[in-house]
This record gives sequence, structure tokens and C-alpha cells, in this order.
Amino acid sequence: MASQLAPPAASPPPAPTTIVTIGDDLLLEIFVRLPSLPTLVRAAFACRTFLHAVRSSPTFRPRFRALHPPPLIGLFLMHRVGDIPSFAPLRGRADPDHAALIRGSDFFLTRLPDDQGFWDIDDCRDGYLLLHNWQNRVLAAYSLLDGVLHRIPSPPEAFREIYILSSPDERHGSFRLVCIHADGLKVRPVVFSSYTGEWQVLPWTEAATINKDHPEDDKHCLPRTSGRLVNGRIYWTRYDCLIVLDTTTLQFSSMGLPPFMDGQKPFVLGETQDEKLCMVCAIDGKLMIAVWVWRADDDRVEKWMLDKEIELGEIPVLKLVGVNHGFLHLHLIAIQDPNTVPLCSSFSFCLETAELKKIFSLYEYELERSYPYIMPWPSSLVCNKVKPRIEGA
Repeated sequence: MASQLAPPAASPPPAPTTIVTIGDDLLLEIFVRLPSLPTLVRAAFACRTFLHAVRSSPTFRPRFRALHPPPLIGLFLMHRVGDIPSFAPLRGRADPDHAALIRGSDFFLTRLPDDQGFWDIDDCRDGYLLLHNWQNRVLAAYSLLDGVLHRIPSPPEAFREIYILSSPDERHGSFRLVCIHADGLKVRPVVFSSYTGEWQVLPWTEAATINKDHPEDDKHCLPRTSGRLVNGRIYWTRYDCLIVLDTTTLQFSSMGLPPFMDGQKPFVLGETQDEKLCMVCAIDGKLMIAVWVWRADDDRVEKWMLDKEIELGEIPVLKLVGVNHGFLHLHLIAIQDPNTVPLCSSFSFCLETAELKKIFSLYEYELERSYPYIMPWPSSLVCNKVKPRIEGA
């Protein structure tokens, strides 16, 4: 009788598929669908595999930013009375990741020395809050997400305004300060580099060099109001033109204004969600705002083009503050009784969806200035070429 063959050995069971073994490409497809940047940060730091997937892809950040504009976290407030600014977080959302970001960062400035006199806000952008202590002649650049406070000596000469510029693509923690010094018909930048720790004073530029049509009877190059930094350029809105400083080349130039509209109030300047230069103005008597965008027409000639007119409905006295990444920041002043102090409410208005969100309310006499804090792309999510993975993981 022929012997029977032994049955074949059973195949080993397949290894279970877990979320850390599905590969970077599929992980990034999941991450790009997360609802917000704070949510992405919490997910990326869940383990080193997730963090490496986000850090190592050069295309992930622009994909994510295209779907999720940088979020407004809240406003820093300068009060007429008080020695340290306060912070008002954006209300009206039940977002645990947003709340965790605020709890885990020093938005309430607890590390700022409170025994050195008054601290004034000069600028807020790229994740930094730039403060100035006039009593001790010192500047402080505070990276709120990292909790790092940089103390900087004052520039070698008086300045009228100052801006901070940084990028997570640069050296970790590096930034530049650009001060503007104006003297009548001439102006020049003074630049500080955190990498060198030194100030650099640039040559003067005459008003006639910047704008060949500068009026002869106008004895000032820049207007009284401060400029606005948008996509690496500082813009000053004069009555006849815009004065522009390119912060990369440190060269001044000029450009025209949008066509005048009957009843228009002063412009505020900023950028749309797709980072195009824009100007917004309120129109008296129409309860509306007009949005102008600098872009190419059908003949590929760049110029100001009216993008949209948005009706705001029945509202109290309106003051436009600025435009950040497509969100118009405005103050509504309610005058209920001539004998009482007006109540000032701050709102964020999306130019794309016309959604209005309230941030805070204060009596008008309490508020001096407000500075929106827009969450930057964290430097912790940028690949460190020396140690691309999280240390200690």
C-alpha cells in the first residue's frame, strides 16, 4: 500500500497591519485631511513615524496649506492702562486641539520680565511677538510656540517703526528685524540679524528717487501712519501712491493706488488666502466693503482689480484694522447712549465665505491697539537635515 503524503505545512498568519506600517504616502493622505494645523501638530507628535512622514515630504506642507489656511488663534491687546499686553483667544469653537495649543504655549506672556517697566508691542507675525521696553531700551522677540525669548539691544538710531521676519525654512530660531528711519524727504532701513547679532545701517533714499512724481510741496516721504508687511514687502499708503520696501533687496519703490470710489474710507492692506496683495475699504452710505486685488488682467498686465463688494448689513460704527490671509479684522463700535462709554467689539471676517466671528468686547477707552496672532507652520515640523527624526524617540 502506497504511503500517504503528509499534508502541507500551514502558512504563517500574515503580519497585522498597523497605522505605523502603512507607509509614508498613505499616512500623508490621512494627515492632509485633518481639519486644522493644531490637529496636525498633535497627530505628528504621536510617534516618530508620524513626525518623520510630515518632516520628510517636501510637497506635504504646500498641499496642507492650500487646503487649510493658517488659523487665527486670537489677538494680542495693548491696553491704555497696564504694563504687559493681554491675549484674547478666538471664541466660539469647541476645538480641543486649538485649546491644547493655547494651554501648551505661553500666550499669556508669563516668561516676560514684569519688573522692568512697560512692554509695548511693535509687531506680531511668523510666530513671534516683538516687544519694546522703552524704559530699558531693549527689544524682545518672543517665539510663543517654542517658549524662547530673545533679548535684543535697541538699534543704533531712533526709528519710527519696526518689523520682524522669520521663516521655518531658515536656521532654527533665526529671524531679522527691519527698522524704518525717516527724516523728512529721505528714508532708510536699519536691519538686525539674529544670526550675526549685529545691526546694519543702510544708506538714505530720497523721496524723488522712490517716486519721480513726488509733490514738491510735500516735505515727507512716508505718511504719518505705519506701513504694512505683506509677503516680504512693506507698504505705506499715501494719498497719491504706495511706497514699497522690498525686505530682501532693501530697495524702495512706488506703485499706484486702486481707482477712487465715491464714499470710500481709508484702505487697509493685506493678503488674500492665496497670498495675493489686496486692499479693502469701507464705503460710506452703502454699508459695504470693497476688496481690490493686485493681479494680472487678460493682457497679463498687473494692476488693481475690483474683486468683490460685500454688504455688511445694519452695523454700528465700523473700523477696519487689517487683512491677514484672507481674514479682515475689524472693530464694531456700539454707541447705545451718548452719555455712556462706547463698547468696542473685535471680529474676524472671512473675505471668501463672508463668515463673521466675534473675538472679544471691551470698552473703547480700554483698548489702544490689537495684533492678530496667525499660527505659523511650526519649525518642529520642518526637516532637520542633521537629525531628521525626533530626539529620544
